[in-house]
Amino acid sequence: MLTIALLLGWAALLLAGTTPAGQSMRTMLIERPAAWLNRFSRGQAIFAASLMLVAALIFWIMGEAGLRVASMFAPELIGLLASIEFTAAIDAIAVAIATAASVRLRGVVAWVKMHLPGQTSRSRRARRTKRPSPPANDTDRPAPALLLARAA
Repeated sequence: MLTIALLLGWAALLLAGTTPAGQSMRTMLIERPAAWLNRFSRGQAIFAASLMLVAALIFWIMGEAGLRVASMFAPELIGLLASIEFTAAIDAIAVAIATAASVRLRGVVAWVKMHLPGQTSRSRRARRTKRPSPPANDTDRPAPALLLARAA
């Protein structure tokens, strides 16, 4: 029955041609859906294909009950996956903003510290010189070498 209705609609579209009714049918049945389908991106097509694959696997595993399960769960699944993708994008934007703000804040804090009275920059500070540590045991001293020199 559906096939006959589609064939009759196609015949009416062809027979109407350039009449006003034909033009409006062409606009509603061909041009608007074509413009709507043209807006789909590659990611959306991959998502739709993967969703159909999951539904087909559920139907294959569970039989007729799988079709009922997939059809009942499809709206929630689409909403869930769309919300996960949307919140991930929001999280990525929030992290980028926080990173930019922290980098800028560190620069402002360093500038304020350098211009406060009594503060000097780190490059102007004198560093302490490190003293050499004393030897850990007696073998490090030159005394055994002197004893060997006297014996010879």
